[in-house]
Amino acid sequence: MSNISSRLALIAALSSISASAFAQSGPSDAPEAANSDVVLVTASRTQSDAREIGSALTVITEEDIRTGQVLFLKEVLQDIPGVQITSDRPGGLNSVSIRGSDNDQALFLLDGIELGDPSLITTQFTSENITSLDIGRIEVLRGNQSSLYGSDAIGGVVNIITQRANEDGFRINAEAEGGSENTRSGGVSLIGKSGVFDYRLTGTAFAADGPSLADPDTGPATEDDAYDRWSLSGRAGVQLGETLEAQMIGFYSDSDSDLDGTNSDNLNTVGKYEYGAALQVTHETTDSRWRNELTVSRYNAERRYYGAFNLPDGDVFDGAKDTALYVLNFRPSRLFEVAAGLNWEEESTDQVTSFSGNFQAEITTESAFVEVAVRPTDALSLTLAGRLDDNSRFGAFDTYRVTGAYYLPALLAGGDVKFRASYGTGAKAPGLFQLFDPTFGNPNLEVETSDGYDAGVDLIWEKAQLELTVFSTDITNEIDFDGSIPPFGRYAQFGKTESKGAEFGARVELAPWMFVSQSFTILDTQNGETDLWKGRPRYSGSTSVTFHVTPRWDLTARMRYRTENKSGFGGATEAFKTLDLLTSYDITDSIELYGRIVNVSDEQYQLSFGSNAPDQGVFAGLRLKL
Repeated sequence: MSNISSRLALIAALSSISASAFAQSGPSDAPEAANSDVVLVTASRTQSDAREIGSALTVITEEDIRTGQVLFLKEVLQDIPGVQITSDRPGGLNSVSIRGSDNDQALFLLDGIELGDPSLITTQFTSENITSLDIGRIEVLRGNQSSLYGSDAIGGVVNIITQRANEDGFRINAEAEGGSENTRSGGVSLIGKSGVFDYRLTGTAFAADGPSLADPDTGPATEDDAYDRWSLSGRAGVQLGETLEAQMIGFYSDSDSDLDGTNSDNLNTVGKYEYGAALQVTHETTDSRWRNELTVSRYNAERRYYGAFNLPDGDVFDGAKDTALYVLNFRPSRLFEVAAGLNWEEESTDQVTSFSGNFQAEITTESAFVEVAVRPTDALSLTLAGRLDDNSRFGAFDTYRVTGAYYLPALLAGGDVKFRASYGTGAKAPGLFQLFDPTFGNPNLEVETSDGYDAGVDLIWEKAQLELTVFSTDITNEIDFDGSIPPFGRYAQFGKTESKGAEFGARVELAPWMFVSQSFTILDTQNGETDLWKGRPRYSGSTSVTFHVTPRWDLTARMRYRTENKSGFGGATEAFKTLDLLTSYDITDSIELYGRIVNVSDEQYQLSFGSNAPDQGVFAGLRLKL
């Protein structure tokens, strides 16, 4: 039997095993090798190498996105240890939970732009419209991060870093895809650099005709629900001198989606128009001891809801988040480094609706923070960070964070070992809707607070990387909707939520032509006063096996799974597992043909109650890199 035939036989055998083995899971995003020289920008305000990071951090590369045939950001987030999402269908409203957090407790950044919509129930970002074509890297930082990133980072941070040319030349990235439910998707990205100037311009579009958002298993679902979006994004940078550079970054997205009820059809629709823009200036001395960064940004989102009970021109929710951030780094030696910063942020909303009434409001927060990194030996790295926030409504509150990493090269069978731990506190101010909405708001709400820790170990060999983390987070004065308050219910303060669990991630090259990636999360969320389970899935994960059949031909089997979910509105979802099969073939070094079968067994499942997840689907596409 030929080598290719042998490999195909093994692929078939392993795929059948994967389809029935619930305990096998995994992400395509391995932990960044702890002995690499790469600087991880999210985990610390100091300029720290991967081996010096004491927090739990997952890095998703451009190659991971390509191999996983990811069109939307949320698709890859579900393969990260500790992360759960509420929708895996294009256009489905998506919330991200990190270690049991709510969506508003995870901060999203895009090239330094803080993404957050104050017109939502609480300032948060819903990530269903972020596509992948121009993404160069994603860093997901898990655990309390308020001391570094402020009020929205109790659960963690998702930092999206787009592609940027770093050498002279010009290239074009393009892709086109079609498939089930009349799906049409495409995009082009132009990236280049000439002397002191660099630039990128990206345009993408997507459309699909369905299926229904309401799930026929839990209610009437007689009509398909369409979704379409288009977007433009770009950046322009200039090197102003040997030590000074500036860049402008921006994006605009326009999407339209049909809507359904929690478990029934309706004919309502929503249009969402969002943009973000930032100006960044960076100064770094030639000896790299001093570094100054200034970022000024705005994110704006406008949502218009159309339906029988909405205004003729639509119910309008318009929110803006404006920020200014200055960070100073001083690194006199490898032993010691300090970062200090000032942050100004204004959240504003303008609401005109028949749903709950009209109001305008804004709130401002001024912050100062400092982080000190100490590296007393080559093996040991310690950081201590503190932050003071002065909120125009709630006054001053402080948070802090401490981390440690101990790195031992070639300790275990020639592999490197890094022990790490962190502890931090967090604080989250109520949202403007929660405070001031005429029908459901409660002006007596107070700031949510949290504290939590994690501890873990990273094992790094040349052909295998493993990570294991245990964690615990407590949130006090958590805000939620209380339907018992007359006349229609409103937002109220509850006692305490406790989340604890473990995360596992791995990436192993079993042979030059085969590697396995894995994620698995154990999570227990409960009411800290009653000890009752709060319903988030206790177990979730994914397993991916990729085979390099030939130097140009890859095959991948990917399984995702989750246990029962009772945390949504209206009911509980059942445990499920889904299997996807993916293949790609490099026709030339510049042309790639790819395809996938999603949900091969046509599993009927829900990520959130009443919401229809993708049926079995077949998709094919073409990528160009010129």
